[in-house]
Amino acid sequence: MPKVNFLLNEEAVEINVEKGETLLFTLRERLKIKSVKEGCGIGECGACTVLVNDLPVYSCLTPTIKVHGKDVKTVEFLGTQENLHPLQENFIKMGAVQCGYCTPGMLLASYALLIRNTNPTEREIREAISGNLCRCTGYLPIIEAIKNSIPYFLNIQFKGNPEEEHLITLTKDEILEKLYEGKVEIIAGGTDILVSKRKKDEKIEDFVDLTLVKELKGIDMIENEIRIGSVTTHVEIQNNLLIKNSATSLSVACGLIGSPQIRNTATIGGNIINASPAADTVPPLLIHDAICVLESKRESRQIPLIELITGPYKTIKKPDEVLSEIRMLPLHGYREGYIKVGKRKALAISRLSIAFAIKENSGIYEDVRISIGSCTPVPFRAYMAEDILKGNKRNERIIQKAIEAIIGEIIKKSGGRTSYFYKLPVIRDLLKEILEGKRCQ
Repeated sequence: MPKVNFLLNEEAVEINVEKGETLLFTLRERLKIKSVKEGCGIGECGACTVLVNDLPVYSCLTPTIKVHGKDVKTVEFLGTQENLHPLQENFIKMGAVQCGYCTPGMLLASYALLIRNTNPTEREIREAISGNLCRCTGYLPIIEAIKNSIPYFLNIQFKGNPEEEHLITLTKDEILEKLYEGKVEIIAGGTDILVSKRKKDEKIEDFVDLTLVKELKGIDMIENEIRIGSVTTHVEIQNNLLIKNSATSLSVACGLIGSPQIRNTATIGGNIINASPAADTVPPLLIHDAICVLESKRESRQIPLIELITGPYKTIKKPDEVLSEIRMLPLHGYREGYIKVGKRKALAISRLSIAFAIKENSGIYEDVRISIGSCTPVPFRAYMAEDILKGNKRNERIIQKAIEAIIGEIIKKSGGRTSYFYKLPVIRDLLKEILEGKRCQ
């Protein structure tokens, strides 16, 4: 059994765990911390939320091995029954605690927000707790409790996340050697693979953690391309200034994935290689002509993203290869955005999505880039519609012609799905607003 060392509520812990054991199991069953609860078990309810390096994560989707050397906090960190934290006191005062099942996770999500943002808007508060479900309060008392706690946090200086240099324990070459030898799985954020394994009643036994490889992290500009390491998390991409300014649609898309807990853990590489038809990052990457770098011990390949994904949950990646980085063109002077339609605002899989970048001059479409997700087996770039629009003056006739070209491609690629009864009218309306310049997000 591997030995794991980490800080738990500022006290050192050393414990032996099973290889595929979740942090939820370790905390509840081995360390007897019962405030961390299992609700859904698939990263949707938030009852298992803990802080890892002061970022909220779902402990049901976090292998304990991944917190080696890190700082873990549960609600016990905040206060005791005899000495409650002001945040806890305000939850009680405002009636934000009823059945109490969601409360520990809700408190930790709130704490993580307020140590970083001492003047949050109500929208930011709602976003911060969007990964924690409450069936009792209707959320308004929780929001008021968080607002009332702000004065306390004004006097707290956030130290920032612990230095992680000492956590880097693997090199890319070591990973590639292990894959060449076979008999290992790779895991990055783990938010998809762990859910999939649980549904099949399987466990991850022998795996290597790509997030331990520094060479696979980060965002930078190399010559005229943006380079994104494959294990860069969605929250890092969402908040990166280079991405915000040069690939706006990708920043928006990453901010709409799952919940804060998912975005703090899940990686762009995992979103691509999982190859879900509803993958949020793929449509924005397509309009930026993304290239995926696949590496193995034997070779390195540069594959256009549009060729990498061959079908639902299928790619041309070989078993001994790792997606090491994504390269993409920056876009400047474009009206760019990403629109996602789901059943709800948070923790929702895309029912349809559109990424777009449009450059106009005096009412003429100089360049148009559009990609569609969640409507076909593989997200696609709408080249036919782009060609119709480029060089033409914006008017209703040319817009309708382009829209019908996109609708035609969707039907051709997928046939007549029953969901198209509602999807196609929505797509038509959204595309019309986008091409008329009335819609950006």
